[in-house]
Amino acid sequence: MVFSLILVFACIVLTAAGQILVKKGMNEIGAITSVQQMLDLGLILRVFTNVFVISGILCFGLMLILWLFALSALDISSTYPLTSIVYIITAFAALIFLKEDISLIKWVGMFLIVGGCILLSSR
Repeated sequence: MVFSLILVFACIVLTAAGQILVKKGMNEIGAITSVQQMLDLGLILRVFTNVFVISGILCFGLMLILWLFALSALDISSTYPLTSIVYIITAFAALIFLKEDISLIKWVGMFLIVGGCILLSSR
């Protein structure tokens, strides 16, 4: 069980890393504000050849593999709520690496969500 919980924590870290990397890559691409832009093959090519986007996608892929192994030994009803910790880790990473401004009310909200999810995962 300890091994599976380590896998869950690795999944949480990989999810946060993937989100930050994809966001950094999309910051380089710029805002996409229309369906026309979304369908632009040149833009799609730029998105999926961006090193940060590719790295983020790889993080998500590795996370999925580890998540499958973790779920083979753990109950999803108590394991999945633990993944809410990703909100806090992602916010800290966004603050540090993306220089995002995160208000106090957002921090309080995230901690309330995580606290509730921890209660859900308790036995």
